[in-house]
Formats: sequence, C-alpha cells, structure tokens
Amino acid sequence: MPVKASVSSSVPFRQGQYKPWILIAAYDVSMGESSEGHVAFSVLSHLNKTYRIILVTRKNNKNRLEYDPVFASTCHGVYLIGYDLPKWASWWKRGARFYQAYAYLWQMSWPTVLRGHTRILESLRLIHILNFHNDSIPSLAWQTGIPVVWGPINHNEIISCWRKKYWPINISIKHVTSFALRRMLWKFDPFLRAHIRHSRVVLSAGEWVDRRLEIPVTNRTIRRSQLGASESAFHTGFETAGISNGSTRELICAGRVDWIKGLDIAIEALVLLPEEYRLRIVGNGPAEPRLRALASQLDVSSRVTFQPPVPRDALSALYEQADLFLFTSAEVAGLVWVEALASGLPVVAFDGMTEVALAARYLPGIQLAVTGQGRLENVENFSVAIKIAAEAPRNPAVLRAAVLKHYGWNELSATINNAYRVAMEGLQ
Repeated sequence: MPVKASVSSSVPFRQGQYKPWILIAAYDVSMGESSEGHVAFSVLSHLNKTYRIILVTRKNNKNRLEYDPVFASTCHGVYLIGYDLPKWASWWKRGARFYQAYAYLWQMSWPTVLRGHTRILESLRLIHILNFHNDSIPSLAWQTGIPVVWGPINHNEIISCWRKKYWPINISIKHVTSFALRRMLWKFDPFLRAHIRHSRVVLSAGEWVDRRLEIPVTNRTIRRSQLGASESAFHTGFETAGISNGSTRELICAGRVDWIKGLDIAIEALVLLPEEYRLRIVGNGPAEPRLRALASQLDVSSRVTFQPPVPRDALSALYEQADLFLFTSAEVAGLVWVEALASGLPVVAFDGMTEVALAARYLPGIQLAVTGQGRLENVENFSVAIKIAAEAPRNPAVLRAAVLKHYGWNELSATINNAYRVAMEGLQ
C-alpha cells in the first residue's frame, strides 16, 4: 500500500513566519510525465526555498504528488489543494478530448476554492498563474485583490504548409481550427483583456506573445520563457570532444513522437547525407507508424533506430553517445534542445521567430538551417546545416556552462523572484 508523503491540503498559517505566503495555480504538475508538468515541478522545488506555497492543481495531480517521495523531499511544506470542475459541468471531458475548453474553464473557476477562506486571503502576498502554452486562457484570480503574476506564457504559431506533407487530414484540420479559436480569444475575449490588464507582472516568452496579446512593453513585462534544464539530471562526462571520432555519425531526436515535432524532416534529410550518418529517435507517439513507413519507403530503415522513451535523467547518457541533436519541431519553444545542450551536445534547428533561433545569437553549439519557401529546399538546407555542424569542433563543457547560465532552473527561479518583487512593490 502506498505511503502518503508529507504534504497536506490543510494550511496551518502561523504568525511570525519569515517566508511570505504565495499561491501558485498550475493546471499540470508532474514528476516528468509531461514537459509542462516537469517545468512546474522544477519551478516549485526552487521557489519553495524562499516562499511558503499553496499549490492549486487538478485532483489527479494532487493525488499522485501526495504519494511521491521525490515531491515530498524537494517540495516539503507545499500545501496541496486539488480542484476540478464538478461532474455536471465536465461530463464531456475524456482524456485529451476538449482539453483547451476544460483548461479554460478550470483556470476561470479555480479561484472559487478560496471563497470563505478569509484567513488564507489575508495571509497571501501574491498569486502566480503558472501556465505556459495557454496564453489565450485567462484567470479571475485578480478579483481577489491580491497581486497576480502570470507566466511564463507562450504559444505555438500556425504551422507552415510545407511541414504538413505527411500529416493526417484530421490532424491538420484540428490544428488550423484550434489556432483560429485561439486567435479569436486573443482578439475578442473580454476576460483575457481583463486578466492582462489586472496582472501586476506578465512573464512573456517573446515578441510573438506580446504581439498576439497586445501586451504593452513596460516594467510589468519580463522577458522569459518556461524553458530550463536540471544541472543534476543533464551532465557531460568529458571535457572536450571532436565530432566523427568513430566510423559513424550519430544523430538523435528525443521527445514525444507527434506530428508537430517534424521528425519526417530528419528522415528525409538523412537520405541526402552520406551513409555513415545514423538517426536515433527516442520516444513514442501517434506519428511513429508513419515515420517507420517513411524510413522504409526512402530505403533508410537500416540507418534509423526507433527507441522507446527513457526517463528524463537517462537521456544524458544517450546524448553523450551522439554527435548532434536534431530539433526539427515547429514548436516555438521546445524543452529538448536545452537539455541536449546541457549535456554538451550541439543542436541543429531551423531559423525563424523561435526560442532556439533567438538563443543561437548568444549560445554556442546551435547551427541554424535557413527556412526557405518549399519543403524540398528546407530539407536540403537542413541536411547542409547537419554537415556544417558535424565538421565543427565542440567543447561540451563550454556548451553546458553557457546554456545553464541562461536556462538553468536557478536562473528561471531568480527571474520569477524578480517578477514577484515587482508585483509586490505596491504593497510595501
């Protein structure tokens, strides 16, 4: 029988505690089951050193966290409140179906758990709405009168047609429809407008967020995405290395094998590369059968290895065996390329208005492929970028140090702490 960890849903406020009380609302918090949940857990474990935290999350997350020994040891003293919509209002929610609608209603309604809890409301110094790719989903937390920090917020832009060559038609229609709905919310949702207006500080991932949400660039807007890497989980066991030490050149991709990841581009680029190049795809997901068929169709099956997913802290060992990490995803952010650099592994990606392309301006180890007009041109450009990166010398220790300086969890927590300070200045 599982043993309950030392976390609680009852909040024992005490006078004279030196840590200020804050409330963090996070739709997803997990120990690595999802990227968003992993980021939320990493942020919590660092902020817990400075603040007394009440965490509001979904009930299934609360139940898992209560029995997780790692959460208990790193987030000791975090008080959990599980909240879900009542069954009469959520009978239509099954798995990932209608996720966007449910997440919207969840964020709008979770503040109801604070009704009647005068002591909690009087003790809280700040509320942090911790959600990432949901910058079209508002919250009514500002109605409590407590300062609100929102973010880091982000979103994926509409995906270019050249990337969707192998997408099932229903997936393509779903993507276009979902983005159209999000665009309507950005433009016309009065609750989103009110949420932006009343948030003391917004942590925005980039210009694409500011533009879509029409966020004024002031001291209330702090530039930071949700990306980060663990210094302990990702490491390199060597000081320097040269690419192509062996008879093959090992390319690797990792993460959920979904359509947005663009792994078909990596397989097509492999066709244009010499025989010694090999590709390892670590993960699983709905696009895997189509990718296997594509590798067979292009006669590169012997050069492509599909490997089941591994725990996040086991990825570093795989990265040490590779020469390059391929980030073909259409995602604006994407956590995996940061983790690859934290393991000393160079990254190949496309240019454009994305986090990895912006990071290439100040981080070593990122080779960008030029994004052209059509698929054939872009696949060829990506293969050229791989060849250039494969010939470049690398120093894993330098790559690791540089990325952790900008994307370590300590750095992200320091940025969030600064946002808290700005938000609470009016209370002094």
